[in-house]
Amino acid sequence: MTEAWAIVIAAAVTGIFGLAGLAIKEFRNMKIKNSEDHSAVLSKLDNVEKGVHHVSERLDDHIDWHLKK
Repeated sequence: MTEAWAIVIAAAVTGIFGLAGLAIKEFRNMKIKNSEDHSAVLSKLDNVEKGVHHVSERLDDHIDWHLKK
């Protein structure tokens, strides 16, 4: 093996491991962002659930009012 080929192989190995490390880092960042997004959506859904429950109570009261009228 010549010195030139050794340099090319070393550069290729370094590049491959560099890309693999970058991919791992990006996947970790995606996982963190995904967890944050899920948390935000869950919070919004909790607010929607509370709103629906409140409207449901008001609607029940309104229907009772009509039935008693």
